[in-house]
Amino acid sequence: MNPLIANSLWFASCLPEALAFRRACHRVASTQWRVLREILKRSREYADVRSIPEFQERVPLSDAPLETTDPVLRRVPTSGTTAATKWIPYTAALQREFQRGIAPWIVDLFQHNPAMLGGRSYWAISPAGQTGDEFADDTEYLGRARRLVASTLAVPVSVRHIANIEEWRRATLRHLVACRDLTFISVWNPTFLMLLVEPLRRDELPELWPNLRVISCWADAEAAQPAAELARLFPQARIQPKGLIATEGFVSLPLWDRDGAALAVRSHFFEFLDKKSCPQLAHELIEGDEYSVVLTTGGGLYRYRLCDCVRVTGFVGECPLLRFVGKEDNVSDRFGEKVNEAHVRAALEGAHAEFLLVACEDHAYTLYVEAAGKSDAELSGLGRKLEASLQENVHYRYCRELGQLAPVRVFRIARSGMIRYVAERHARGQRLGNVKATLLRRDSGWTKVFEGGVVTE
Repeated sequence: MNPLIANSLWFASCLPEALAFRRACHRVASTQWRVLREILKRSREYADVRSIPEFQERVPLSDAPLETTDPVLRRVPTSGTTAATKWIPYTAALQREFQRGIAPWIVDLFQHNPAMLGGRSYWAISPAGQTGDEFADDTEYLGRARRLVASTLAVPVSVRHIANIEEWRRATLRHLVACRDLTFISVWNPTFLMLLVEPLRRDELPELWPNLRVISCWADAEAAQPAAELARLFPQARIQPKGLIATEGFVSLPLWDRDGAALAVRSHFFEFLDKKSCPQLAHELIEGDEYSVVLTTGGGLYRYRLCDCVRVTGFVGECPLLRFVGKEDNVSDRFGEKVNEAHVRAALEGAHAEFLLVACEDHAYTLYVEAAGKSDAELSGLGRKLEASLQENVHYRYCRELGQLAPVRVFRIARSGMIRYVAERHARGQRLGNVKATLLRRDSGWTKVFEGGVVTE
């Protein structure tokens, strides 16, 4: 099918849901209660709930999916960034909830970039060799629209059956280079695309895809630096930060020229834990404050702690705009030190480096840093700052006093820190498209991965 026809049909099919979302942005409280009632009416245990306070009183916060009464279409693994992989039941109801978030994003995207209607797109396709019943490619999140989108793809989904990573990359790149009318790219981690185009000359990228208008990718928290690099590689395109989309649910969607992504108020029922762990509702959030997201979905998740921290950046009507800050459940605990990623992130705020990673190697936390513009003395100072901050943690300080841990070391990465990190995560079994640049890693062996050496003053 001609891309203009396929994209126009897709756009038209998304319009009713996009209009419903815009109306919901002006009545968030009543919308969220309707969403919760729709979810609970399919529950044997909670179908008689008559109010949100009653729901919160009867249902405890949870870290695991419950069995759903709806038929399970498949069980999709979480990416396993900070904890053991969980298998999320994917139901028809959950799929509809995802569509309620995707549709207004697509309409907004096409409305602000009408030239994209006549072009082709690339949606991230990971190579074969993944385990479980996970999605073969990102278009599977699109539901019924997938057939329309498939006719506009620059790279056929068949490339995922290529098991060899290098053969997969060559085939993907061959299709992309041949697509002169490429207008849109959707990937998760920006380094996924950087790895794909690495064999090409940087100066030829704008010439290869002159019509490329938008690249959708992670661009918050640890993804901010690689997203900025992607913008330099593709000056002809606009980098649009993705909203917060997890295997468990669709939290927020990007809107053009908005600071932050809009809460998908028609997708799931949301609660937000404040700094005192008190649940707040969507219409109760305060601009500038940070919260931890809690989901209730049609996929068997009831008051499920996503452990994603977001900051409120503003509002569209009554609908909060959110920016992902980081994971809050990432804790390294080799000797009882209980080092939390949020603590590490705060200690390294303003470091201005191309790549940062902290991991416990042997008996010392090591700061891996790629920062060409900084001297060894500056990097050593950064290590001392991290050590001083970690010493504020009584568990870490006790381990240091017992001699279980040595002071923080600093390892200068010579080059390609993010690319080597992504490649190593993939080699360790992580799906390539899902690799996230977490600041704190609980596994070790990174000294052998990066090119460089320990900084000594």
